[in-house]
Amino acid sequence: MRFRLFALLVTVLAVSSFYSALAQEAIVKRSSVIENYKGKPYYIHFVNQGETLLAIAEVYHVTLEELRAENPSIDKGLKADMVLRIPQKPSAAVPETEVAKTEKQLKLTSPSEPPKVQIQPAGEQNVIIYKVKKQETLYGISKQFNVTVDEILKANPGFESLKDGMEINIPQKKTITKLVIPEVPVVKEEKSIADPDEITVKTGETLYSIAKAHNTTVDALIDLNPTLSGGLKSGMVIRIRGTVRKNEILPAIKIDTSTAIRLNIPGSCYNPENSKTTYQVALLLPFMLDDAEVTDVPEQKEQADNESFNYFQFYAGFMLAADSLANYGLHARIQVLDADRLTDTLAIRQALRKPGMDKLDMMVGPVYATSFAIAARFAQKNNFGIINPLSRRESIVDGNPSVVKVQVSAAGASAKIADFIVRHGQGANVIAVRNDKKELKELADDFSILLKKGLADGSFAGTLQECVFSTDLMAGVSKKMKPGVKNIIIFFSNNKTIVPNFLSLLNPMARQDDILLIGMDGWDELELETEFLVNLNFHQLTSSYIDYESEACQQFITRFRNKYGAVPLPSKHAFLGYDMGWYFLTSLMWYGNDYTKCLPDHPGSGLQYNFDFAGAKTGAGLQNREIKMVKLQDYKMVKVD
Repeated sequence: MRFRLFALLVTVLAVSSFYSALAQEAIVKRSSVIENYKGKPYYIHFVNQGETLLAIAEVYHVTLEELRAENPSIDKGLKADMVLRIPQKPSAAVPETEVAKTEKQLKLTSPSEPPKVQIQPAGEQNVIIYKVKKQETLYGISKQFNVTVDEILKANPGFESLKDGMEINIPQKKTITKLVIPEVPVVKEEKSIADPDEITVKTGETLYSIAKAHNTTVDALIDLNPTLSGGLKSGMVIRIRGTVRKNEILPAIKIDTSTAIRLNIPGSCYNPENSKTTYQVALLLPFMLDDAEVTDVPEQKEQADNESFNYFQFYAGFMLAADSLANYGLHARIQVLDADRLTDTLAIRQALRKPGMDKLDMMVGPVYATSFAIAARFAQKNNFGIINPLSRRESIVDGNPSVVKVQVSAAGASAKIADFIVRHGQGANVIAVRNDKKELKELADDFSILLKKGLADGSFAGTLQECVFSTDLMAGVSKKMKPGVKNIIIFFSNNKTIVPNFLSLLNPMARQDDILLIGMDGWDELELETEFLVNLNFHQLTSSYIDYESEACQQFITRFRNKYGAVPLPSKHAFLGYDMGWYFLTSLMWYGNDYTKCLPDHPGSGLQYNFDFAGAKTGAGLQNREIKMVKLQDYKMVKVD
């Protein structure tokens, strides 16, 4: 009898403890920070005091096993301020979590149960309810109602994804300001006729003729009429300009130059007569059409299996730039050839034998080393420029003035690091860490020379120390750290095995030392722990930074999607193709077939890539020396001023 009473008492105490724990448990809110890791989206959750694993699992619709698999450190206990990586799952088909099972057993509703998503007004702003149509995007809706994507998200708490037929809140500003466009006095005596908002296309009309007749641009017409991606047809009704709707701000009227790469036009190279010439251009890429397979679900294949897709996006971006430049006077005949293979040189040799290839003004590609070496010799022999879009090897320009290397040179990268340290690291202890004595040797050597020069002439007040990770190990790095000052560490390596290991060993030192880590261009392609990067105040050289908030970038994305029915991806080289197309084709149009001699005096800036070319040495080709410095801030990369 006593045993039964004791057992009952233990049970009551256990249940009471469970109820008490739930009552004290903090309400878990789903994080709005989402990060892609190994190709999958993850929430970045910051643990608050009182939160439990069960409650976190319930809010994010995951199991405890999934939480532990992604965050092994929680086996030692959950602590406030921990950062958890939680796989993002759609709200539909939510698995029953441990908390849900417990609630069913106890018939109890946990205070951490996620609230049902309800549409509510956004603060003090007025809202309208908008029903989403098929294939609409947040960006498109935001432009339609003249609000930002962030404002729409704030007005719709709990928003996860856009679906056909769903209703969302669109915030409306209390005061609407219309842009007043001053009237231009009419010189002609005859009565002017108001320009229509819509027209019916007549036989023989073209987009260019319509744009010219109605004082607009081809790109603006495409943006207003997505159906034009299928071509212009007689009898179509198209919009000429946007109409002012209720609660909509009148857009400013301006010349469409926002997507153009900015170039310094003036100079002895520029000659307006050059634009009258028809230039011969060849684009050689590894489309691998002979090996292409038709598959219903290509996105489920590994990236390596779809490598040719990278170059289709490069081609699409390049040709989009060419189409736009045709409206500004470019005359070019562009041959697109599937003539690049990793090891087989037969394709490139056959392509170079085609009639007219020896009369080219410009060749873009090929990208593979063996094919490019053959094409570069051919270009030098026939005296035209050949542009390599992807290679980082310094040697491709040696002894061949016809070669133009788009990826940044060692001199350009080292100059960017040195300039950053001089401007932002005065008084710092700089530690230049080489992986070994061979990897990125030229870059590391150039940097050392530049910073030592800064120390000598007084432009940099600090210290410079150097070590080799492969021989000195992390103990060698640790010995060179200085307490009480900022320690700027540059790791000259792109080794996909060594770099993650280096970060994991360096991370604990951030607890007692002030560290700023600078990584190389290409680290964004490595699998690096975000938590380590945050702790190490991570900065990076990069040619991959894109300001998606800029008007130029948004216009490019819209035009690309309207024309190709796909989203341009930097990893697939769409932005690189566009930037190169605009910069080099514009240079050809302005400077003529001697454009390679003029490039060093005419830098340009694009959506993703900037261009500033210089010859490394006499008799060599040109290398790009412009690269960006970015830093990790609030879990996203931002450009450093």
